[in-house]
Amino acid sequence: MSKQVASRIVRPVLSKTPIEARKGVNALYRDYYREMDWTCRSHMLDFPISEARARMKQEFIKHKNVTDVRVIDMLVVKGRMQLEEIHNMWAQSYTILSYFDHTDSQKKTAAKSSNSFLDKFYESHD
Repeated sequence: MSKQVASRIVRPVLSKTPIEARKGVNALYRDYYREMDWTCRSHMLDFPISEARARMKQEFIKHKNVTDVRVIDMLVVKGRMQLEEIHNMWAQSYTILSYFDHTDSQKKTAAKSSNSFLDKFYESHD
């Protein structure tokens, strides 16, 4: 019985080398950085542009350990689509707000307020 290793040659999505993929990521980051000023003004977001750019940077850093060229290309394609949706005002403001921490803090405070009744109830029955 011989062991055969299955190998499959896959076609690249956009980039053939990691260097090309990195150029695509850098171009996407640059486009997002430039777009952020217009996005904050057009969607009437109530936080400074510096905070929006910092959050955008966090999203890019979140995927810094991805090494597969095909995965990087798919992330770049998804990023381009989202950038186009934001620019053309197809994305709603709450979609953009979902990327920012203050919505997370609002969810946490809502969870605390909903748990506060139960906490009071449990404390009264000790």
